[in-house]
Amino acid sequence: MKKYLLLLTVAASMNAYAQSVDSAFHILGKLQDVKTGLIYLTIYGESSAVKDSAQIVNGNFSFNGFVQKPSTAFLTLKGRKQDNLRFFVEPGNMNIKGKGDKLKDLVISGSALNTDDKKLSDFLKPVNDEEEKFYDAYSEAAKNKDQKVMDSLDALEDVMTMRKRAVVKQFVLANPASVRSAMAISENYGYYAEADEVEPLYNALSTTVKNSVPGQNVKKMLDVYKTIAIGQYAPDITQLDTTGKPLSLSSLKGKYVLVDFWASWCGPCRKENPNIVKAYKEFNNKGFEIFGVSYDNEKGAAKWKKAIVDDGLVWKQVSDLQGWKNSTSDQYYIKAIPSNLLLDKEGKIIAKNLFGKKLTDKLSELLN
Repeated sequence: MKKYLLLLTVAASMNAYAQSVDSAFHILGKLQDVKTGLIYLTIYGESSAVKDSAQIVNGNFSFNGFVQKPSTAFLTLKGRKQDNLRFFVEPGNMNIKGKGDKLKDLVISGSALNTDDKKLSDFLKPVNDEEEKFYDAYSEAAKNKDQKVMDSLDALEDVMTMRKRAVVKQFVLANPASVRSAMAISENYGYYAEADEVEPLYNALSTTVKNSVPGQNVKKMLDVYKTIAIGQYAPDITQLDTTGKPLSLSSLKGKYVLVDFWASWCGPCRKENPNIVKAYKEFNNKGFEIFGVSYDNEKGAAKWKKAIVDDGLVWKQVSDLQGWKNSTSDQYYIKAIPSNLLLDKEGKIIAKNLFGKKLTDKLSELLN
């Protein structure tokens, strides 16, 4: 697989709990076949999770708490790792019940967001079923170390992404007054996307949805995408190199520069490194340079430096050692790695996400 994603479809941002009436949620649940025991509720935030439990009494359970905005949650039962209910917790009252004892088959009422989430799931089911088969095939090829099959599947990944985005676009345009539409935009266009893809979808949203937290998140993403569109000057980056000295991207003006966002722990990044090494060896003496930005954290500093040596990355390398909170994550809206941008001699962005042969082909066009 080409990318390692921070932005997961089950990850929804959540502010710190605020205990007020406006942020209170109440969940009443009914299990038909499970009469006693404990049931668990896990609510996920941007970088943490809050877990609660409730006693099941004659099949009934309840949860109460506080959330400031819709947050992804899971219901689970002890000993059933493969069975869970994913849904959104939001302020207000909701009921969860259904026939049988499988959590994934439970039905949620009293929540417009979860109703719309079910509608989106129905929209996406055909493409999600296809995607599941795709990843199963990739896992099998990886298990068998069949590089030829893995490469062929990698080539199809972009096609699958665009197919899924087409379905999401259909949903958003059909449901502009749903907060779920704004969330779907962030989930599916939050990586390897452009402003001209996102802007029509954002403009289609109702004013109420635009003013919601998910709508504001889409606007933030769109605004950043506009600043890093092809033809724009790349925002400067200044971070510390491996010796602890500050190094700026702007210091490399006068050369074609690949800004490479990666991390030592990122499998797809490490897999891509040989392609970048090859390009560097072929074009460095013709005016090509690389500026590596690592998404390692302080605990991984040694592994970052070791990966540089092990992979033969002899070019400029920097990091603020903040992991996914690297300052460039917001500055460039990097939510998936590896990611890269190619700059011309003046520092303008001329291409993005050139992986494999695409990088050498582009450099040949520019420097040969």
